[in-house]
Amino acid sequence: MIAVNVAQLLRDPVGSTRSYALDEREPELAEELGLTSPIVGTLKLTRTNHGILADVRYRVDSEQECGRCLEPAFSTVESEVSEQYLPSLNIVTGQPVVIEADPEEPRVTENHEVDVTDLVRQDIVLQQPLQPLCQPDCPGLCQQCGAVLSQGECGCVEEPVEVDVPVAPNNQLSRLGELLKAQLPPG
Repeated sequence: MIAVNVAQLLRDPVGSTRSYALDEREPELAEELGLTSPIVGTLKLTRTNHGILADVRYRVDSEQECGRCLEPAFSTVESEVSEQYLPSLNIVTGQPVVIEADPEEPRVTENHEVDVTDLVRQDIVLQQPLQPLCQPDCPGLCQQCGAVLSQGECGCVEEPVEVDVPVAPNNQLSRLGELLKAQLPPG
């Protein structure tokens, strides 16, 4: 969990900031997203008139499956993401804070912590390549035997594929049209 206690920052005037270095190993994120390195970067928290603005700048390495040959494909995600967190409790009274906002708007926890784990997870998912490649010119798999072509020729003999091209209009569709016309009422 990438979380920071912001109780003191919530008491500070608007515009106050705190910065933290990130070097986080997140086992759950690593398993879910194939992360191969810790999440490294900075987290800057700024007190706003509504809550806390979290600015995250990070870098992480990941391993995915190559979109052509299914071998491991490695990539690095470098990104910046920001999100405002609204308080759920008044820092002075401890009473719940009522703020007219989207119910899905992220909140500062009851322990006065800002948890940016889900924010970073969502951004990593968006930043990872849709079709990762193990190498830019990956030849993929043999269409006949499934061998990985980047490891050498598979030995299959390519046979010419015969394509049956009809010369006359398709008689099956003509017959279907005649049947449909027979079903229609006269007139």
